Amino acid sequence: MINKVYKFFMYEPVKFYKAGQYFAQKGWKHKDIVNDGDYELFIVLKGAAFIQIGNHQYSLHEHDCLLIPPHIRHIGFSGSPENTEYYWMHFFPVGEVETTYISSSSTRQLKHSAVIIPQQFEVVDFERLAILIRQMLDTNNDKTSPGMAADYFISSILIELSRQFVVSVGQRATNSSKFELIKNWIRIHSHEKLSVSLVANEFQVTPVYLTKLFRENEHTTTIHFINLVKIKQSVELLLTTNLSVKEIAYELNFTNEKYFLRVFKQTMAVTPTKFRNSYSKTYLNNIEVDPTIPIPKNADSSEQ
Repeated sequence: MINKVYKFFMYEPVKFYKAGQYFAQKGWKHKDIVNDGDYELFIVLKGAAFIQIGNHQYSLHEHDCLLIPPHIRHIGFSGSPENTEYYWMHFFPVGEVETTYISSSSTRQLKHSAVIIPQQFEVVDFERLAILIRQMLDTNNDKTSPGMAADYFISSILIELSRQFVVSVGQRATNSSKFELIKNWIRIHSHEKLSVSLVANEFQVTPVYLTKLFRENEHTTTIHFINLVKIKQSVELLLTTNLSVKEIAYELNFTNEKYFLRVFKQTMAVTPTKFRNSYSKTYLNNIEVDPTIPIPKNADSSEQ
Protein backbone atom coordinates (compact mmCIF):
# COMPACT_ATOMS: atom_id res chain seq x y z
CA MET A 1 0.00 0.00 0.00
CA ILE A 2 1.27 3.49 -0.86
CA ASN A 3 -0.21 6.63 0.69
CA LYS A 4 0.55 10.33 0.26
CA VAL A 5 1.55 11.79 3.61
CA TYR A 6 3.05 14.88 5.24
CA LYS A 7 6.32 14.30 7.05
CA PHE A 8 7.05 16.70 9.93
CA PHE A 9 10.61 16.85 11.27
CA MET A 10 10.15 17.58 14.98
CA TYR A 11 13.49 18.42 16.55
CA GLU A 12 11.43 20.56 18.93
CA PRO A 13 7.68 20.83 19.62
CA VAL A 14 5.40 22.37 17.02
CA LYS A 15 3.70 25.68 17.89
CA PHE A 16 0.10 25.42 19.09
CA TYR A 17 -2.21 28.04 17.55
CA LYS A 18 -5.86 27.34 18.42
CA ALA A 19 -8.26 24.42 18.90
CA GLY A 20 -11.73 23.44 20.04
CA GLN A 21 -14.62 20.99 19.88
CA TYR A 22 -17.34 21.92 17.38
CA PHE A 23 -21.03 21.04 17.54
CA ALA A 24 -22.45 21.47 14.03
CA GLN A 25 -26.09 22.04 13.15
CA LYS A 26 -27.80 20.04 10.42
CA GLY A 27 -26.64 21.23 7.00
CA TRP A 28 -23.48 22.87 8.34
CA LYS A 29 -20.63 23.36 5.86
CA HIS A 30 -17.01 24.29 6.54
CA LYS A 31 -16.42 27.95 5.73
CA ASP A 32 -14.38 29.00 2.68
CA ILE A 33 -10.90 29.74 4.04
CA VAL A 34 -7.14 29.58 3.45
CA ASN A 35 -4.85 28.95 6.42
CA ASP A 36 -1.97 31.44 6.64
CA GLY A 37 0.95 29.11 7.33
CA ASP A 38 -0.82 26.96 9.92
CA TYR A 39 -1.83 23.31 9.47
CA GLU A 40 -5.20 22.07 10.71
CA LEU A 41 -6.17 18.66 12.08
CA PHE A 42 -9.86 17.87 11.69
CA ILE A 43 -11.10 14.76 13.56
CA VAL A 44 -14.76 13.68 13.46
CA LEU A 45 -16.31 12.52 16.74
CA LYS A 46 -19.66 11.57 15.24
CA GLY A 47 -21.76 12.39 12.20
CA ALA A 48 -20.03 13.40 8.97
CA ALA A 49 -18.25 16.33 7.33
CA PHE A 50 -17.46 17.00 3.69
CA ILE A 51 -14.43 19.16 2.93
CA GLN A 52 -12.80 20.08 -0.36
CA ILE A 53 -9.09 20.94 -0.31
CA GLY A 54 -8.10 22.46 -3.63
CA ASN A 55 -9.66 20.13 -6.23
CA HIS A 56 -9.91 17.07 -3.94
CA GLN A 57 -13.05 16.23 -1.96
CA TYR A 58 -12.92 14.30 1.33
CA SER A 59 -15.88 12.62 3.02
CA LEU A 60 -15.21 12.22 6.74
CA HIS A 61 -17.08 9.99 9.16
CA GLU A 62 -16.72 8.90 12.77
CA HIS A 63 -13.05 8.89 13.89
CA ASP A 64 -11.74 9.99 10.49
CA CYS A 65 -8.82 12.44 10.59
CA LEU A 66 -8.06 15.02 7.89
CA LEU A 67 -4.90 17.12 7.67
CA ILE A 68 -5.44 20.49 5.98
CA PRO A 69 -2.22 22.18 4.78
CA PRO A 70 -1.64 25.95 4.67
CA HIS A 71 -1.94 28.30 1.71
CA ILE A 72 -4.62 26.24 -0.07
CA ARG A 73 -8.33 26.95 -0.26
CA HIS A 74 -10.64 24.54 1.57
CA ILE A 75 -14.42 24.65 1.84
CA GLY A 76 -17.38 22.43 2.74
CA PHE A 77 -18.92 20.92 -0.39
CA SER A 78 -21.95 19.28 1.24
CA GLY A 79 -24.00 19.74 4.41
CA SER A 80 -23.36 17.68 7.53
CA PRO A 81 -26.10 15.56 9.15
CA GLU A 82 -27.64 16.53 12.47
CA ASN A 83 -25.54 16.07 15.65
CA THR A 84 -22.18 16.16 13.89
CA GLU A 85 -19.26 16.85 16.24
CA TYR A 86 -15.56 17.17 15.59
CA TYR A 87 -12.26 18.33 17.10
CA TRP A 88 -10.30 21.00 15.27
CA MET A 89 -6.77 22.14 16.03
CA HIS A 90 -4.26 24.41 14.31
CA PHE A 91 -0.48 24.39 14.67
CA PHE A 92 2.65 25.83 13.05
CA PRO A 93 5.55 23.47 12.25
CA VAL A 94 8.95 24.56 13.51
CA GLY A 95 11.03 22.29 11.32
CA GLU A 96 11.07 21.01 7.76
CA VAL A 97 7.88 19.56 6.24
CA GLU A 98 7.91 17.20 3.26
CA THR A 99 5.14 15.74 1.16
CA THR A 100 5.99 12.16 0.30
CA TYR A 101 4.65 8.68 -0.27
CA ILE A 102 4.81 5.97 2.37
CA SER A 103 4.59 2.20 2.01
CA SER A 104 4.60 -0.56 4.62
CA SER A 105 8.31 -1.17 3.99
CA SER A 106 9.43 2.46 4.00
CA THR A 107 7.84 3.20 7.39
CA ARG A 108 10.48 0.98 9.00
CA GLN A 109 13.19 3.43 7.96
CA LEU A 110 11.37 6.45 9.38
CA LYS A 111 13.65 8.68 11.44
CA HIS A 112 12.88 9.06 15.14
CA SER A 113 12.74 12.86 14.72
CA ALA A 114 10.00 12.68 12.07
CA VAL A 115 6.27 12.00 12.24
CA ILE A 116 4.10 11.19 9.26
CA ILE A 117 0.46 12.23 8.96
CA PRO A 118 -1.57 11.08 5.94
CA GLN A 119 -3.99 13.51 4.36
CA GLN A 120 -6.88 11.33 5.55
CA PHE A 121 -7.09 8.16 7.62
CA GLU A 122 -9.23 6.48 10.26
CA VAL A 123 -8.04 6.71 13.86
CA VAL A 124 -8.03 3.17 15.26
CA ASP A 125 -7.35 3.77 18.96
CA PHE A 126 -9.54 6.86 19.29
CA GLU A 127 -9.82 6.71 23.09
CA ARG A 128 -6.04 7.06 23.49
CA LEU A 129 -6.06 10.07 21.17
CA ALA A 130 -9.12 11.64 22.86
CA ILE A 131 -7.30 11.79 26.20
CA LEU A 132 -4.41 13.74 24.65
CA ILE A 133 -6.79 16.13 22.88
CA ARG A 134 -8.76 16.82 26.05
CA GLN A 135 -5.52 17.43 27.95
CA MET A 136 -4.46 19.92 25.27
CA LEU A 137 -7.81 21.73 25.28
CA ASP A 138 -7.93 21.80 29.07
CA THR A 139 -4.37 23.12 29.33
CA ASN A 140 -4.96 25.79 26.69
CA ASN A 141 -7.92 27.14 28.66
CA ASP A 142 -6.23 26.93 32.06
CA LYS A 143 -4.67 30.35 32.70
CA THR A 144 -2.30 28.82 35.25
CA SER A 145 -0.68 26.48 32.71
CA PRO A 146 2.60 27.57 31.09
CA GLY A 147 2.22 28.66 27.48
CA MET A 148 4.48 25.92 26.13
CA ALA A 149 2.27 23.15 27.62
CA ALA A 150 -0.17 23.26 24.68
CA ASP A 151 2.80 23.04 22.27
CA TYR A 152 3.91 19.77 23.87
CA PHE A 153 0.38 18.35 23.94
CA ILE A 154 -0.34 19.02 20.26
CA SER A 155 3.11 17.61 19.43
CA SER A 156 2.15 14.47 21.39
CA ILE A 157 -1.06 14.29 19.36
CA LEU A 158 0.93 14.36 16.11
CA ILE A 159 3.28 11.67 17.42
CA GLU A 160 0.32 9.47 18.45
CA LEU A 161 -1.41 9.91 15.07
CA SER A 162 1.83 9.01 13.32
CA ARG A 163 2.31 5.95 15.53
CA GLN A 164 -1.20 4.69 14.84
CA PHE A 165 -0.80 5.23 11.10
CA VAL A 166 2.56 3.43 10.93
CA VAL A 167 1.20 0.51 12.98
CA SER A 168 -1.90 0.28 10.80
CA VAL A 169 0.23 0.16 7.63
CA GLY A 170 2.42 -2.57 9.09
CA GLN A 171 -0.49 -4.66 10.35
CA ARG A 172 -2.63 -4.68 7.22
CA ALA A 173 -0.77 -7.70 5.86
CA THR A 174 -1.13 -9.71 9.10
CA ASN A 175 -4.59 -8.79 10.37
CA SER A 176 -6.10 -11.89 8.79
CA SER A 177 -4.89 -14.09 11.65
CA LYS A 178 -7.60 -15.65 13.80
CA PHE A 179 -6.41 -13.92 16.94
CA GLU A 180 -6.56 -10.48 15.29
CA LEU A 181 -10.07 -11.30 14.11
CA ILE A 182 -11.04 -12.21 17.67
CA LYS A 183 -9.70 -8.93 19.07
CA ASN A 184 -11.41 -6.89 16.37
CA TRP A 185 -14.68 -8.75 16.97
CA ILE A 186 -14.51 -7.85 20.68
CA ARG A 187 -13.87 -4.20 19.83
CA ILE A 188 -16.81 -4.11 17.41
CA HIS A 189 -19.14 -5.75 19.95
CA SER A 190 -17.83 -3.90 22.99
CA HIS A 191 -21.23 -2.33 23.73
CA GLU A 192 -22.78 -5.77 24.11
CA LYS A 193 -22.80 -8.06 27.15
CA LEU A 194 -19.67 -10.12 26.52
CA SER A 195 -18.26 -13.13 28.32
CA VAL A 196 -15.36 -15.49 27.74
CA SER A 197 -17.76 -18.30 26.81
CA LEU A 198 -19.67 -16.12 24.36
CA VAL A 199 -16.50 -15.07 22.51
CA ALA A 200 -15.16 -18.64 22.54
CA ASN A 201 -18.40 -19.97 21.06
CA GLU A 202 -18.36 -17.30 18.37
CA PHE A 203 -14.97 -18.56 17.14
CA GLN A 204 -15.58 -22.24 17.91
CA VAL A 205 -12.76 -22.62 20.44
CA THR A 206 -12.82 -23.53 24.11
CA PRO A 207 -12.69 -20.78 26.79
CA VAL A 208 -9.45 -22.28 28.09
CA TYR A 209 -7.82 -22.13 24.65
CA LEU A 210 -9.09 -18.57 24.12
CA THR A 211 -7.54 -17.38 27.37
CA LYS A 212 -4.32 -19.18 26.39
CA LEU A 213 -4.24 -17.12 23.18
CA PHE A 214 -4.65 -13.89 25.13
CA ARG A 215 -1.96 -14.82 27.64
CA GLU A 216 0.50 -15.67 24.87
CA ASN A 217 -0.23 -12.68 22.63
CA GLU A 218 -1.47 -9.94 24.97
CA HIS A 219 -0.04 -11.12 28.31
CA THR A 220 -3.47 -10.83 29.90
CA THR A 221 -6.69 -12.81 30.31
CA THR A 222 -9.68 -12.74 27.97
CA ILE A 223 -11.96 -11.04 30.49
CA HIS A 224 -9.33 -8.42 31.28
CA PHE A 225 -9.00 -7.61 27.57
CA ILE A 226 -12.81 -7.35 27.24
CA ASN A 227 -12.98 -5.00 30.23
CA LEU A 228 -10.07 -2.93 28.91
CA VAL A 229 -11.86 -2.41 25.59
CA LYS A 230 -15.03 -1.40 27.43
CA ILE A 231 -13.12 1.03 29.68
CA LYS A 232 -11.56 2.64 26.59
CA GLN A 233 -15.08 3.10 25.21
CA SER A 234 -16.21 4.56 28.55
CA VAL A 235 -13.35 7.08 28.43
CA GLU A 236 -14.58 8.33 25.06
CA LEU A 237 -18.15 8.61 26.38
CA LEU A 238 -16.99 10.46 29.49
CA LEU A 239 -15.03 12.97 27.41
CA THR A 240 -17.45 13.49 24.54
CA THR A 241 -20.97 13.12 26.02
CA ASN A 242 -23.02 14.26 28.99
CA LEU A 243 -24.13 10.72 29.86
CA SER A 244 -24.06 9.95 33.57
CA VAL A 245 -21.71 7.30 34.95
CA LYS A 246 -24.70 5.02 35.48
CA GLU A 247 -25.87 5.55 31.89
CA ILE A 248 -22.38 4.76 30.56
CA ALA A 249 -22.23 1.56 32.60
CA TYR A 250 -25.61 0.60 31.14
CA GLU A 251 -24.55 1.62 27.61
CA LEU A 252 -21.53 -0.69 27.79
CA ASN A 253 -23.48 -3.58 29.32
CA PHE A 254 -21.53 -3.88 32.54
CA THR A 255 -23.19 -6.19 35.08
CA ASN A 256 -23.96 -3.20 37.32
CA GLU A 257 -22.70 0.29 38.09
CA LYS A 258 -20.57 -0.83 41.05
CA TYR A 259 -18.72 -3.36 38.91
CA PHE A 260 -18.09 -0.67 36.28
CA LEU A 261 -16.74 1.71 38.95
CA ARG A 262 -14.39 -0.97 40.29
CA VAL A 263 -13.04 -1.95 36.87
CA PHE A 264 -12.64 1.69 35.82
CA LYS A 265 -10.68 2.59 38.95
CA GLN A 266 -8.49 -0.50 38.62
CA THR A 267 -7.69 0.49 35.03
CA MET A 268 -7.45 4.29 35.25
CA ALA A 269 -6.48 4.69 38.95
CA VAL A 270 -9.31 7.23 39.47
CA THR A 271 -13.10 7.09 39.49
CA PRO A 272 -15.05 7.98 36.29
CA THR A 273 -16.30 11.20 37.89
CA LYS A 274 -12.81 12.36 38.89
CA PHE A 275 -11.52 11.45 35.44
CA ARG A 276 -14.23 13.52 33.72
CA ASN A 277 -13.73 16.48 36.08
CA SER A 278 -10.01 16.52 35.26
CA TYR A 279 -10.86 17.84 31.79
CA SER A 280 -13.41 20.52 32.62
CA LYS A 281 -11.82 23.51 30.89
CA THR A 282 -12.24 22.31 27.30
CA TYR A 283 -13.10 25.06 24.82
CA LEU A 284 -16.35 24.30 23.01
CA ASN A 285 -17.72 26.23 20.06
CA ASN A 286 -20.70 26.04 17.75
CA ILE A 287 -22.06 27.71 14.62
CA GLU A 288 -22.45 31.05 16.44
CA VAL A 289 -19.02 30.99 18.08
CA ASP A 290 -15.88 30.77 15.98
CA PRO A 291 -12.99 32.62 17.63
CA THR A 292 -10.72 34.99 15.75
CA ILE A 293 -7.31 34.41 17.28
CA PRO A 294 -4.25 36.35 16.12
CA ILE A 295 -1.32 34.39 14.73
CA PRO A 296 1.42 33.98 17.38
CA LYS A 297 4.20 36.49 16.94
CA ASN A 298 6.90 33.82 16.93
CA ALA A 299 5.11 31.60 14.37
CA ASP A 300 6.61 31.49 10.89
CA SER A 301 3.72 31.80 8.40
CA SER A 302 5.93 31.13 5.40
CA GLU A 303 5.56 27.95 3.39
CA GLN A 304 7.44 25.08 5.04
